[in-house]
Amino acid sequence: MATNKAGGVQGEGDYVAAKKFDDEERSFVKSGRVEQKAREAADALDGPEAKELERARKASAQGKSLPKAGADPAQTPDESDPHTERNLDLGLEETFPASDPVSINPGAD
Repeated sequence: MATNKAGGVQGEGDYVAAKKFDDEERSFVKSGRVEQKAREAADALDGPEAKELERARKASAQGKSLPKAGADPAQTPDESDPHTERNLDLGLEETFPASDPVSINPGAD
């Protein structure tokens, strides 16, 4: 595992980044904006952005980036694996509204 010059562990053990994330997350929760942001996210998923958000979610789940702005979405093939997609959906349902990311191991079952 690599370390930086200051002696802090990097990668998954990056204590500075973890503390910053924790502090910012606590601050956001204390701000009282969680419900508002959750409603905004739900509205976006049900609104005109829904297709693009789903496309972005699928690309992200596969470690891919989206085509450049202006590219024809109809020309982008759907290469998603239904089994992996279902596992991601189930994992999300089981962890919501927790802040931890969904963790699955494609191909493990």
